[in-house]
Amino acid sequence: MRVKVQFLLPVIGVAALGGVLVAAGQVGQDRAARVAQSLDQARTTLVQATDVRAISRAVQRDALNTLLEPAADRGTFVERASVRLTEMGLLVAGLRDRAADAAFLAPQAQALTEMTAMVTAVRGGDEAGALTRLRTTVGPLDAQAAGLAQAFIDTQGQVLDGLAADAGHLQAQTSRLAAWGGVLGTAAAMMMSALFLLALLRRPLARWAGAGNDDLRAVMAAAARGDELGDWARALVALRDQAKQRGGRPVRAARAKVSPAVLAA
Repeated sequence: MRVKVQFLLPVIGVAALGGVLVAAGQVGQDRAARVAQSLDQARTTLVQATDVRAISRAVQRDALNTLLEPAADRGTFVERASVRLTEMGLLVAGLRDRAADAAFLAPQAQALTEMTAMVTAVRGGDEAGALTRLRTTVGPLDAQAAGLAQAFIDTQGQVLDGLAADAGHLQAQTSRLAAWGGVLGTAAAMMMSALFLLALLRRPLARWAGAGNDDLRAVMAAAARGDELGDWARALVALRDQAKQRGGRPVRAARAKVSPAVLAA
């Protein structure tokens, strides 16, 4: 079974294009994975920064209400504040790992230290010192951290929106490449199947279409061109013409009427 090279060229071209699309799809998937990782990190950073600010405000509000209310339970406040400040310290440490250049972390860490000292003063019974520290030290530091944190949160929100848009674009692009790759793969498979069937059925189709043997066709074509093949080749042409004129009678019957001298030549 021989298939001409020009028949294989379209299949090769489709397969090559499919390979290019597969490679492009793989690159797109890698980029989408990196963008998704960056998106997750940005989202986590934004949530941690928001939680730090919420805890800081909650501790200050609880401290002010407790210190200004004589009947408030100081022990309960100390327990709540200690848990919140521990959580806040872990969040600040995580933000330093993810966004070390965040400007609000420095005043926020100082405010955390001062709030811890304030809680210690309340535990020791120095409520006046705790209230003074809250108003003169913790408050200004927290206000400074609040302004810087808001700018950081706004910036992270913009980064998050941009990464989400990139992720959506890459996902759509990867889906389109995968779809085209499937189409080309199906087309290549169909073309290969068609070529395989053509190679299998080439000779039966040639016989059904009335084509003779390859060698006989070559001899007759050469005789028609007047090549020096001898009188016997021209005799074959004459036999074929006689068979056609007599309505397709077998060539054997016509050949019996040809002069032996012609055949011997």
